[in-house]
Amino acid sequence: MVRGALWKKTIRDMKQSKSQFVSILIMATLAVSIVTGLDSIWFTIQNHADAMYRSTSLSDLWVTVANPSEQQLWGIKQIDGVTRVEQRYCADADTDLPGNPTLRVYALDDRSTLDQPDVQEGSFEKYGGGAVLDENFAESNGLKIGDVVSIKLNGAWVRVPITGLGLSSEQIFAVKNSASLMPDSKSFGFLVVHAGTLESVYGRKVYNQISVRLASGTDVPQVERQADAVIGKELIGIVSQKDSGSVNSVDSRIQQFRTLGIVFPLLFFIVTALITQSTMVRLVENQRSQIGILKALGYSRRSILWHYTSYGVVIGLCGSLLGLAMGPNVFGRILVPRVKLTFSDYRISVNFLHFFLAMALILICTGGVSFYACRKLQGDTPAVLLRDRPPKKGNHIFLESLPSLWRKLKFSSKLIARNTMKNKGRLMMSTVGVMGCTGAILAALTIRSMISGITVQMYGTTFNYDQKILVDQTKTDTRYLANQELNGIVQQTEESNLELICPNGRRKMEPLTITSKNSPLIHLQDVSGNPVSIPENGIAVSRKLTETLGVKPGDSIQIKRTDQKYVTVPVTQVFYLASGQGIFMSDAYWKSLGETFKPTALLVKWNGVPNEKFLSSDAVEESVTRESQRSGLSGSTQVVNIAVAMMIVMGAALAFVVLYNTSILNFTERIRDLATLRVLGFYHGEIRNLVLIENYFSVFPGMIFGIPVGRSISWIVAKNLDSRLDLFGTITPQNVLIAGILTLFFAWIINRAVAKKMKNLDILSALKSVE
Repeated sequence: MVRGALWKKTIRDMKQSKSQFVSILIMATLAVSIVTGLDSIWFTIQNHADAMYRSTSLSDLWVTVANPSEQQLWGIKQIDGVTRVEQRYCADADTDLPGNPTLRVYALDDRSTLDQPDVQEGSFEKYGGGAVLDENFAESNGLKIGDVVSIKLNGAWVRVPITGLGLSSEQIFAVKNSASLMPDSKSFGFLVVHAGTLESVYGRKVYNQISVRLASGTDVPQVERQADAVIGKELIGIVSQKDSGSVNSVDSRIQQFRTLGIVFPLLFFIVTALITQSTMVRLVENQRSQIGILKALGYSRRSILWHYTSYGVVIGLCGSLLGLAMGPNVFGRILVPRVKLTFSDYRISVNFLHFFLAMALILICTGGVSFYACRKLQGDTPAVLLRDRPPKKGNHIFLESLPSLWRKLKFSSKLIARNTMKNKGRLMMSTVGVMGCTGAILAALTIRSMISGITVQMYGTTFNYDQKILVDQTKTDTRYLANQELNGIVQQTEESNLELICPNGRRKMEPLTITSKNSPLIHLQDVSGNPVSIPENGIAVSRKLTETLGVKPGDSIQIKRTDQKYVTVPVTQVFYLASGQGIFMSDAYWKSLGETFKPTALLVKWNGVPNEKFLSSDAVEESVTRESQRSGLSGSTQVVNIAVAMMIVMGAALAFVVLYNTSILNFTERIRDLATLRVLGFYHGEIRNLVLIENYFSVFPGMIFGIPVGRSISWIVAKNLDSRLDLFGTITPQNVLIAGILTLFFAWIINRAVAKKMKNLDILSALKSVE
């Protein structure tokens, strides 16, 4: 009976203060939805990727060496931490399909267990001539099980029957070459065959990679050093699992949303906690007479404490559950399919650990604050609680110490100044709330601007060609390409992955671009925009890569020469690239190291129309325009842009709720004072300004203090968003203006809503509220 009465009172109290409770509910929902939503993205990617890595037995290392010998296999097998060693063949092959798409062919030994295809349909028998084709490639090119695909390797064509369709853990993010920035299943896929299938091409089983599985906790750099010693000068390169293209892309996506999922929810929780704390304390303190009545009627201390704690607990639980329902479904279902990663399905995974932590924080902000506020009043007797709280002792404010200024103020301005100073705590909480919301909006706008600016920096400033043409190295050389006399500015480049040893001993494969020193179509710059020339004796390294490698100008690194040992080269220049970190070297310096400059691509700025005869010749493997690359780069960052746009909407919604909550609270606390002024003859417009102008006192300081908050958040996100992106979270006047206009717009709307409530003020009921 007692519990039923208190529960009815809870429902009645919530109805009476529904605007405050609804605002707290919305804030709790927004905070939890951002946590669960952003977490669901990276958590889903990580779970699906890890499941695929396990099901396909993805290798930990790939050692590239032409025709590995049994002695080399045995030598790597003896390295501490190595549990399994297998050999395979990996190469790109042309096809006879319309559009001449390319397939990356993996030829596995009959006894292999590593790097297996994840068969979705059909089968891949241990022995036989069948093959597993990329499921997405098959769908895009109209192929099915039972069809035959022809591939060209070593100048010969071989027909391979398709016995299965599947996925590969090495092709979760599949791009063909340096001209491709986004996956395109129509033009590129993979094919897994048996090693015996290629005997008709090479006359024997051929391999060019050693797949290595390591025990858990093994020192990977140490294994790489020992494998290098085993292979010797025949070593082409060693790639660890985390440095492979697909795995690195997956990890980058995870890192992007992990960063967003830490920074933005933290700010939302801080704002929610502060505003909820001030709101719940006032709601409970306004019930002091009700607490006195309950104590006088004999309700126990525990019952009263739980009754008022339940206010916050109910709202906190409802907000948490709504956030759990909204976050993964809004963020996860919209963004996960847009990350351009290939999984067997896209079922959303919820990180329940982080959800329960978020729910616990919300309950502390709501239920915990309610408990604390009620507990403070439990020490008073019913007689004390039934009387109004004695008014605070009046103090002169600072403006009153300036008589010349104070006397010039209107009576209404004096009331506003005194009331503002009287409620400094509320003013501070409101200011902090607006500061956090403005900072969140400004940070999201800044992140969106710097993500959009990547394409401008890459394909507006650094690369100035019209077309990038990939050439067949077996059919071309420097002299052949120079003799084509293409109508335009032409720059020859050689692009490859270079194995290097950092000063700390770590081995990595990094992109290397070799080109002419004058570089007419690639204009490198430092972070300040000053031109950076490709050095004559040394290498130029991108700024973000120097941080990754732990080097600076003047340091030296070791690079692997073709079929030989390592040579030491100095780092003489550092340049800035927003995306696609790497190393640049002049062709003359490359030749001085004993290497041969073999162009893999031509960069062309045409004087008129492109040379279609050359573009359609056998010497050209593929060509791509700068505009298509710009579009591809924009597409690769689109999902982050969408996520940030959603953050802007969430931040705006939080700003709206915070301003509404503080404005309504200010109005309800002063409702009797306002009614008294109406009785004394003050006009409605005069009374309205007493509240509405005061509301702006928290808006303007909050906007100003929100600028450094937004700047700090954007710098944190820029630094940790992606290891391949070099971004600066520099705020712009335009974004500051947009964030400020949004905040002022919300304040204006809310003031209109409060003004409407004031116009409909019931004076008699307000003055009798003391009873």
